[in-house]
Amino acid sequence: MSNPIIEYLKNEINKPITKSISPSSLWLKGTLLEVEKGYCSISYKIRKEMTNPVGTIQGGVMAALIDDTMGLAFYTLFQQQMFTTTNLNVNFLFGAKEGETVVVKAQVVRIGKKIANIECKVYNEKDDIITTSTSNLVVTSIKVLATLPEDKESLLN
Repeated sequence: MSNPIIEYLKNEINKPITKSISPSSLWLKGTLLEVEKGYCSISYKIRKEMTNPVGTIQGGVMAALIDDTMGLAFYTLFQQQMFTTTNLNVNFLFGAKEGETVVVKAQVVRIGKKIANIECKVYNEKDDIITTSTSNLVVTSIKVLATLPEDKESLLN
């Protein structure tokens, strides 16, 4: 069976993310770099409004980049029900300054009937790991179709 989500996303590689069901995803302004079943990588340029008083990415914004990328990696599994984040463990190893670009790579480790586990790493421009993260998602009663914008609904028909 083909996966219409991956087919759609493969056509969006190296393009800014301009269509999403998530308003925060649009604010983050990522660029999709890679996508496979259960995996994706997105680059994000650190803008002034994403930084803390010392000029590096604010921790909550870093967590948002991670959560956003993990969500897209999970979305590629073409599930019928929505899952939601139950925990997000973030290890801040090093920062990123305004103007730098980071690459966030998320991989679904395991998906069960109720819980999915995802791992993520964030890389700086030197390809050093600056943040690591794990997360668990839990299945909800919300059907995926109910959350897709009208222009993507045709993907699932």
